Amino acid sequence: MSLSLRKIKAITGMKFQTILSNTSIMLGPILSIGFVIAMRNLMPEVDVNEEGVIFSTNAFILSFGLVFNIAISGISMSSGPLAEEKEKNTLRVLMTSSVSGLDYLIGTLIPPLFLLIPVNILIIPISGTSFSDVQFGSFLIMTTIASLISLLIGYIIGIYTKDQTQTSLFTMPVTLLLTSVPAVKQFQAGLARYLDYSYTGVLTNFTAGVFSEGGYQWNLIDSSVLAAWLAISLALFIYAYRKNGIDG
Repeated sequence: MSLSLRKIKAITGMKFQTILSNTSIMLGPILSIGFVIAMRNLMPEVDVNEEGVIFSTNAFILSFGLVFNIAISGISMSSGPLAEEKEKNTLRVLMTSSVSGLDYLIGTLIPPLFLLIPVNILIIPISGTSFSDVQFGSFLIMTTIASLISLLIGYIIGIYTKDQTQTSLFTMPVTLLLTSVPAVKQFQAGLARYLDYSYTGVLTNFTAGVFSEGGYQWNLIDSSVLAAWLAISLALFIYAYRKNGIDG
């Protein structure tokens, strides 16, 4: 499948304009930063690692901020604009100009990634964590993959829904489940092992690991979970695109 840089550039520009002009979508990254600032100032400094109880305030705040931004902002940045473009029929021009699925995927992933990644990085110092503590290379790899997964989930929702109202209804329970992972893993030990198989659970494990004595160590389970979520999300997006198109 050949790529058209002209079409990718056109799609990227359109997506940037749609995202930046949508207040409700841009509210996600702002709230992510705001909640981290509030939690940093309100939560007491706690670092417990004894008698089977493990809790670190810094790890919890960092994981909450990242999961909130990646899950809520990421899914909204992909599903919301797609629904808006469907309602305004702005996608018909692209569809009649023989835009390939790969052109569309690349062009639509670039703008939200350029917004999500800087916010993810900004959350590190805002949460009170130093860049040296988070193993920055691993941090970038993991958060970028997780951001891609959220964006793909958002596009899948956007393809199957008809308008912004329906998109919001489908997006809400998905983001609620994903963003509840840090708290549930911390306070419901019985469910923690199951949540390890979610990509937000891997993010939570990462933030907990960087504050442990030996730091975070990549392992087969976390790597496999991230790879599986990315592969399945991409496969579902391709299937949905081929079966329904974007403007269907």
